[in-house]
Amino acid sequence: MAADPWGDLGERPSFLACVGSRERSWRRLAGVLAAGGALALIALGAVMLLVLGLAALITWAASGGEVSVVDAVGRLSDTGRTGRTLQGYSYELASVGMSSIAAALAFVLVAARLYQRPLRTFLTSAAHFRWRLVLLGLAISLPIVGGSVVLDYLGADAPQAAPIFSPGAAWWAGAVYVAAACGFLCLAALAEEILFRGWLLQQTYAFVRNVALLLTINGLLFSAVHFDPSPGPFLIRAAMGAAWSWVVLRTGGLEFALGAHLANNLMVSLFIKPVTFAPVVRQPIDYRELAVQVASLALMVVIVEALIRSRSLPDLSARRQSSQETS
Repeated sequence: MAADPWGDLGERPSFLACVGSRERSWRRLAGVLAAGGALALIALGAVMLLVLGLAALITWAASGGEVSVVDAVGRLSDTGRTGRTLQGYSYELASVGMSSIAAALAFVLVAARLYQRPLRTFLTSAAHFRWRLVLLGLAISLPIVGGSVVLDYLGADAPQAAPIFSPGAAWWAGAVYVAAACGFLCLAALAEEILFRGWLLQQTYAFVRNVALLLTINGLLFSAVHFDPSPGPFLIRAAMGAAWSWVVLRTGGLEFALGAHLANNLMVSLFIKPVTFAPVVRQPIDYRELAVQVASLALMVVIVEALIRSRSLPDLSARRQSSQETS
């Protein structure tokens, strides 16, 4: 197989070494999209109903029976309800986190089955999933994203109070909210990384061999599935998808990108706005916010490159042989 035009990456990145003839089969791809998509939707709906039921039971129990389970279900299903408590957002966090990871695993399990390769190959090219690299991505990205949040706050005309500092909220309510955000947003971030920087990045490489186009496709599709009609957030998420894809290729797995993704989600949910199911309202583009976010992503990429070049991180961008290449 001829060398791929990866520019500074040189030979084919190790994370893409598992891509072979099975991934280039349109019949298998159709099977993954059909069977994987159907199973993912079933898992998504089932887990969302399960979380809703559990949340309704907890609400009923916490009220001492004053609120019936049926009323609790109706209240939780009302996306526009007012008078929300800080700990009350745990329901949306749990629903998003658990349903998204269930759907992602269902989809990628079908892909692993049809492509006849281990599930691990959608996560990392290392011998095992590197949790230390997840923590490193989180540690490096938290101050970067935190800095961008501060700049956005300082530049806002009428900045709103951060969710974590909601007036009148008890300390234990804040603790519950932080714990729920850390746990469930990690699941949500992992689900998106598995689908987009895992399956989609590898699947796209089966047909697209240009790195710029590969990153662009991943970023645009990642942003599109968030269904945000505002142009600013769309471009920001597209830039995130492209930047995290580059990091995955350079580090040989999803781990660092997962930490960076979690850092972004945590900063948003703790200091900008909580996770809700309320419809997203279209907003005009904020060029200052766009510039700050893109600069933050660029800084993260520069740091990753510096760590790799200083050998503080392993360089897994070199091609590694795989039985899939010649299958």
